[in-house]
Amino acid sequence: METIKTPTGDTIYSKTLSNGLTCFVLPKPKFLRTYGVLSARYGSLDSRFRLKGSGQADAPIGVPAGIAHFLEHKLFEEEEGNVFGRFAEWGASVNAFTSYNQTSYLFTTTENWKGCLTLLMEFVNRPFLTKENVEKEKGIIVQELQMYADHPDHRIHTLLLENLYHEHPVRLDIGGTVESVQSITVEDLFRCYNTFYQPNNLALAVVGDVDPKETLQIIEANYPAWTKEQGAIERLYPEEPRGVKSDWVEEQLHISQPRYLLGFKHEPLWQGEDLLRQQVIMSIALRLIAGRSSISYGNLYEADLINDSFGASFNGDPQYAYSVIGSETRDPDALHAQLRTIIDGLKAGGVSASDVERLKRQLHGAHLASYDSFEYTANRLISYYFREMPLHKYLDLLQSVTTEEVQEALVRQLDWDHATISIIRPVINND
Repeated sequence: METIKTPTGDTIYSKTLSNGLTCFVLPKPKFLRTYGVLSARYGSLDSRFRLKGSGQADAPIGVPAGIAHFLEHKLFEEEEGNVFGRFAEWGASVNAFTSYNQTSYLFTTTENWKGCLTLLMEFVNRPFLTKENVEKEKGIIVQELQMYADHPDHRIHTLLLENLYHEHPVRLDIGGTVESVQSITVEDLFRCYNTFYQPNNLALAVVGDVDPKETLQIIEANYPAWTKEQGAIERLYPEEPRGVKSDWVEEQLHISQPRYLLGFKHEPLWQGEDLLRQQVIMSIALRLIAGRSSISYGNLYEADLINDSFGASFNGDPQYAYSVIGSETRDPDALHAQLRTIIDGLKAGGVSASDVERLKRQLHGAHLASYDSFEYTANRLISYYFREMPLHKYLDLLQSVTTEEVQEALVRQLDWDHATISIIRPVINND
């Protein structure tokens, strides 16, 4: 086992098993709860791919959008019922989520964590897919998509990405579209499962009052043998133009107050440690604009242009990168004008060293506090591992960030020539 010391004094144990599965164990003595998550490096972006070394033809494979999310739903189903009841018998809860790059299956329990861990590995490795249950699931997922289409926060974010990007699948809903979901077949699902659920494309994390050696022994003894396809996965993405598709887009929904979202499209230039450093730099840069302790937040709040929903985030991956800033607002046009003034002022040299140091201290404290969350810690261990980002270097990277780097990031990354504004306004009643 390899070990990594956390800033809080805990020890993370990791090991890659002979089947290729990478495992992380973080003991938390005297805590009652145990959290486990098994994740595949497979998400909504992976709709075109090639499996090398499997004996298959080299021609790329294309599948309908939303298939990763569809598989997530179906893996809970068994020939007789579903696995929710079996977890519930132990007083445990089980769930899953799909993102752009990852599908995760998780449990949390205060008792019988060994049984829960074994069952987690069992059901993820035993898909029960039939033409009948796949057709039934289509109706459920279509209803889910239609429900989210009417949710203003989900809709404005989707609208933003659809206009930031021309071709890249990040512009598509993680669940796909009604048309793509309706076109999914059992064969599509098995093709994706057999490609992306091989153990060397998965990672497992357990956090709780557990012994690391015993936990790894349980995993090794109970992880099902993989008898399906194996090989290196090549993910294929379309050529994406540098510019945005549209710089301003609006829609109307039945809401009481408008929503405003500003997005900046970045070139995905970073990988591994460089990506982690860029995340840190952009976290500081965006807090200068939207952080609760920033001058701009106070001024916008006093002007009644934002409420507690105001925030900003950087979303970075080796294949895409973008930043978003937004809020509910009484006046989207006035908020946009003020944000433009604030951003341009910072880009012109308005970043102070004292503000950067203050925000570095905030991020330092938040990082230490984040280890109190079992869920956040386990999921972060896996997501950072998949992207080859060295979590253990976070605080060192944070301390080394300079005011000049933050200033440069604002100038280079918040480029108005690569920006899109997305607004949802209340429906105008013309009756």
